[in-house]
Amino acid sequence: MDTTYFTCTLGQAVNHQAGKRYGTINDFIAHKASSCPDTPVVGFYHVGSESSPQWNPNVLTFKDISRGTARISNALLKHIVSEHGQTVALLCPSSADFLFTWLALIRLGYPALLVAPQCSPSAIAQLCKTCSVRYLLYDEAYGDLAGKASREAEKLDDAGLSTVLLPSTGENIFDIIRTSTESSATSPAIMEDEHVAYLHHTSGTSSGTPKPIPQTHHGALGVLPTLDGRMSSSFTTTPLYHGGVADLFRAWTSNALIWLFPGKELPITALNVRKCLDVAATWAKDASGPEVKYFSSVPYVLQMMAEDAEGLKQLQRMDIVGVGGAALPTEVGDNLVRDGVNLISRFGSAECGFLMSSHRDYANDSEWQFLRSGPGKDYLRFEPREDGLSELVIQHGWPHMAKRNRKNGSYATADLFAPHSTIPDAWRYHSRSDSQLTLITGKKFDPAPLEDAIQASASTLLDDVLIFGNGQSYPGALLFRSADASSIGDAELVGKIVPIVEKLNRESQGHARISRNMLIAMAHLDKKLEKSSKGTILRTKAEERFAEAIDAAYEVSLPNGKDATEIPDSEVQAAIHEIVLRVAGQSSGQEVGNEDLTDETDLFNYGIDSVASMRIRQALSELTPRSAALPLSVVQDTGTISRLSELVLRLRAGQGAKPGSREEEEQEQHQVMLDLAKEYSTFGTSESSCPPDSSSSSATTRRGNVGKTVLLTGPTGSSGAHLLSQLLSNSSILKIHLLVRGATSTACRERIHKALSSRRLPVPADFDARVQIHSCKLSDPNLGLSSKVYEQLAGTVDVIVHLAWSVNFLLPLRSFKSTHLAGIKNLIDFALSSPKSLPPPRMIFCSSIAAVSNHTGPHIPEAILSDPSTSGPTGYARSKWVAEQICTSAHETTRLKNRISVARVGQLSGASDSGVWNASEAYPLMLSSMKVTRCLPDLDGARRKQEVEEGEVLGWLPVDVAARAFVEDILGDEHEKSDPDETTKSVDGRIPVTHFLNPSANVTWSDLLSWLAKNEEFETVNVQEWFSRLEALQESHEESKKNHPALKLLGFWKKSYSFAAVPDEPIAEGETAGRDANTGRGDEGVPSSAEAGTKYEMAKTYERMPSLRSSEGLVNEAYILKLWAWIKENV
Repeated sequence: MDTTYFTCTLGQAVNHQAGKRYGTINDFIAHKASSCPDTPVVGFYHVGSESSPQWNPNVLTFKDISRGTARISNALLKHIVSEHGQTVALLCPSSADFLFTWLALIRLGYPALLVAPQCSPSAIAQLCKTCSVRYLLYDEAYGDLAGKASREAEKLDDAGLSTVLLPSTGENIFDIIRTSTESSATSPAIMEDEHVAYLHHTSGTSSGTPKPIPQTHHGALGVLPTLDGRMSSSFTTTPLYHGGVADLFRAWTSNALIWLFPGKELPITALNVRKCLDVAATWAKDASGPEVKYFSSVPYVLQMMAEDAEGLKQLQRMDIVGVGGAALPTEVGDNLVRDGVNLISRFGSAECGFLMSSHRDYANDSEWQFLRSGPGKDYLRFEPREDGLSELVIQHGWPHMAKRNRKNGSYATADLFAPHSTIPDAWRYHSRSDSQLTLITGKKFDPAPLEDAIQASASTLLDDVLIFGNGQSYPGALLFRSADASSIGDAELVGKIVPIVEKLNRESQGHARISRNMLIAMAHLDKKLEKSSKGTILRTKAEERFAEAIDAAYEVSLPNGKDATEIPDSEVQAAIHEIVLRVAGQSSGQEVGNEDLTDETDLFNYGIDSVASMRIRQALSELTPRSAALPLSVVQDTGTISRLSELVLRLRAGQGAKPGSREEEEQEQHQVMLDLAKEYSTFGTSESSCPPDSSSSSATTRRGNVGKTVLLTGPTGSSGAHLLSQLLSNSSILKIHLLVRGATSTACRERIHKALSSRRLPVPADFDARVQIHSCKLSDPNLGLSSKVYEQLAGTVDVIVHLAWSVNFLLPLRSFKSTHLAGIKNLIDFALSSPKSLPPPRMIFCSSIAAVSNHTGPHIPEAILSDPSTSGPTGYARSKWVAEQICTSAHETTRLKNRISVARVGQLSGASDSGVWNASEAYPLMLSSMKVTRCLPDLDGARRKQEVEEGEVLGWLPVDVAARAFVEDILGDEHEKSDPDETTKSVDGRIPVTHFLNPSANVTWSDLLSWLAKNEEFETVNVQEWFSRLEALQESHEESKKNHPALKLLGFWKKSYSFAAVPDEPIAEGETAGRDANTGRGDEGVPSSAEAGTKYEMAKTYERMPSLRSSEGLVNEAYILKLWAWIKENV
């Protein structure tokens, strides 16, 4: 086999050192710029955009590298004043800016601490303190992280940490290179090969604090081979701040070109990787340059390429495809090898460099998982451990050892390997002896501290905890009962452990957090878990022993272990019933009764959450042909077993996922809306459920002049909290009863106080005297109240304000049926149960403009619209339309005539005084994305492409202003009488309707952008470019970017702002049916293109609530900056 720079380990490199005339990185660059200045060595990409879709390569030579490094080093001298050898930290995405800043620091003699962006601010601060760092160079994309790290550093060291923007900020690095010369450049610092050039660091997931790993000039370059790589370029997806710099130097010492994936601009997807390879291929052809022969990535990227037909073809064209960083699933690797891909595993570390690979005779050897020690094997010792495994220990004398942990100068890696049965010196990586789990993403964490913490906090309940997750996307935990807890049910046990785990989750890195459904209750063990002499779990043995339980936690098999081919169409519905029953039990930790689940049961109400939906979908995919992809939101879209069964049968028959056209589907939904409105418009008796004599005294109090008594639902939401605060500050309000979801009154009280304090709203001294909190369940006929409390409230309440509603645009209409639609009917029944001797309490239902957003007229009237097609397309909007019809029926057929009204609420925004908004709503999330993308979308341009000439009008109404208007409505006397002839506000006997919104069209998104631009540096881009930058966050190595909450709304925004048709799809897999998913604004979300230009009648509203007249001028520059100040700190 030929030795290649791509597969040459450091042990092999000892034999390939000819021609070296350099000892340091600075010497190397100078030597290469002189001896082979025009050799192409690194390829970047100019990524296409909507306006300019063409991708272009930026290929740099050694001469370019030398020029650019010199130019940036000169610029750095203006910002950094430090002693020679002082370490400087670099926080930057993998990009050309990173490359030249890193090399410039080395040129100046400053060792560069390469900070992984996923580090927390405190971790960065601690790293910088450990390395005596005084300057942190940062890319503008990480400005927020850098600032927080600097503030954390002040707590650790009086000297603090100065943050400096990259000198190339705001400039095109490639223009800098083309226009620069080295004639005025500062001479490189004089260095020795044993001096530190740069530093990597550990992840910190084991110890909690990252540890620096220094790399000398010799370790970076001196140990690498000098081969002829001019005719074979490589492509890598590994960021420069991780293993990318090693890949880069390995190519450069052999005069080879390396292409770097543009991770700053794009997410790593099969399509984007393919585009990169296509651009590289075109360049090679046009420039007569080297073709990409070597492909390097982590497992999940390789999996994406393997699953993509064109991606697989590109892999097959490679001479070698290398994978590292985590374990590639055996099945994926085996399939690639069978498909003719020359796949190798590469194993190395920052501590000891490139150690082993599975480079071999590909035609005759398919053992891609087995690493060959080969030349240098005398320095790679495999020390026997338990279960036939061996730990790799690097011996003194290995070419590069940045770290040693034994007295004899060797380094025990804690990596365990299994030997091949017949091939000598071939080892398959198995696991870590220190029990560190490695997820399929390559992220690692040590489960032992978490296991100990859970067990210690529940020692009376648990004997042991085993956390698992190697090779999976997320971890889980097996909870082994103590003897004393043997009689406790699974659900009760998990319920007691959940608060402990949730607390630990808040303190852990995102990838180490354990969700409730991954807490698996296990039986008490007579034979305890195997442990070492130190008391630590022997993880390999434990995982093997409980492999079945671990596998079951991730997979949902078909009933009775049947294969899909064994389940005929006639048994599909029964199979799905069994799947749902099993998943529901696993997710809740309870044994669910078969009698509670029918084929028409609403699955959302049954307790199927987002994770459970994913598990059901996974099982359903086994029932359908491989060519028939199930929609990611299939469970939410269908909602019942019968509809799931219909869909599966259609797919089995080769038909589409939907039975008819979109128009037919809409008609079906409209009929469902009408049917639901009719179903919930049969109300209880209007006769009093309270004996007249028992309630007369309270009734007298209720109708006296001492003040009003208000019953409020939804007081923990933004609108509800502000309304509660304003009711408390109004002397005309005597008593406030709050209906709150919660297991206990104490829990409800805590939720109320948190709702107020989190919005900077005061809790007055007379709170307890004026407020009574009731734990409720609105879907129960008695609202979850005792008979005594129910009757007492019915006899004393003057006004009911119903705000409580699930703001979730992903839920289908059916999911609102037995909860919210039943709830409003029950509240109407409650109002009708008041003493007949008195008028029933007034009831104000908080609806949404979404309920009528598809109205085709020029103006939306202050009236109920009876055509279901006028509602918005979401289940949320349709549920509000149905609720309006229910209210109308109550107005027309009961004692509530002119005692019930509908308040349609539009876009509510942050408070006018504090700027406090809702961190889960669309606009705050959109604005917060600027902190990680450094750009905001041109929404006005997007709207105009949708033929909305006004653009994105900011008809925002501050939430405190809306609350004030609600108080005016509550205190209004226009509707006090039940006789319609005596009510002037009811036209033609119709139910009163008001519009809580800002009707002004004077302020648009462009105004907001111009105001923000005075205070922040950011780029305004078209929406498609903004979508791309958001998508790129998903592949970021920084947790705050990868898990940015704005990503949950990406699909929602695409539908709202794309001017081309966007297919129906969930926002994100795993987020498709979260109960608390708020994919929109306070009551509706960003307006649709149809709604964006809609006008609303306001005349009756202004008569009823005069304060809304002054709302038109509230959205101004001062207000927007107030909102932005809050968003910067809280979203």
